[in-house]
Amino acid sequence: MRAEGGAVRQALFQSDNLEVVKVPGRGEGPVFVTFEPMLEARAPDRRGFGEAFFAKRGITAYHVLCRGNDWYHYPEMQQALAALRADIAPGARVILYGSSMGGYAALRFSGWLAPDTIIAFAPQASVDPARAGWEKRWAPQTPALCWDRLAPHRQATCYVVYDPFNMDCRHVALLRREVTLVPLHSHFSDHHVTEYVLESGLLESLLLGIAQGTFDACAWQAELWRRRAGISYYRALRPRKCRGLLRRWRYGLIERWLDLRYRRGAGDRPQPGVPAGAVPRGD
Repeated sequence: MRAEGGAVRQALFQSDNLEVVKVPGRGEGPVFVTFEPMLEARAPDRRGFGEAFFAKRGITAYHVLCRGNDWYHYPEMQQALAALRADIAPGARVILYGSSMGGYAALRFSGWLAPDTIIAFAPQASVDPARAGWEKRWAPQTPALCWDRLAPHRQATCYVVYDPFNMDCRHVALLRREVTLVPLHSHFSDHHVTEYVLESGLLESLLLGIAQGTFDACAWQAELWRRRAGISYYRALRPRKCRGLLRRWRYGLIERWLDLRYRRGAGDRPQPGVPAGAVPRGD
């Protein structure tokens, strides 16, 4: 099977639970390893997460596809990822990329893959009720949690894009105990971070900027905030978040402060004058 751009997809590992495919790029450069998110249906001939994007741009990418929404808790994961890692050329820069369940996998399996960089959209820190019992939105379709306590690769630069106004902020707080993060906020995206960033037109500048070593996190964050009014998720979610006088006041105050913050080009550096009680905690 050929990917977009004409490259031939190569199967590196296959089992009843997993498939690892490689789509070679043109020339040398960083390689991406992607993990797919939760899906309602999984067609046998589906593409990997971000496969068309990377193939079109001639970037070598490895894609990990799974049988179901099991959060990658399969006994053969280590074998599959060892085959993937062995295929990567020595000295190549490795970037892991995933969203939600895929972001969870990118972080949890980073110790095995030893990447230079991790890009995780709305990653979950844990699906173990003993660690995140407050998380009721989803659960694995398997009771086995083989890999939930694997430590992230601490030498990697880890970019985490998430909405600080929803439940994902609690997962990020847990992850901060394990690894240093570079936070990027998709305000009022809820859990739809990938779609939010894609609709903003800034996905390419994020991925390619990081791959090329030119990414400016503060400038990118400010530009995402400036483009929010054109994003359907923002327009739909913000009115729902602002029901009630108190919530309307809190979010209005936060937005005015963020406008000032990003106009000054401060990015995510802290500034004085933010009322501590005004910042919502995932509600």
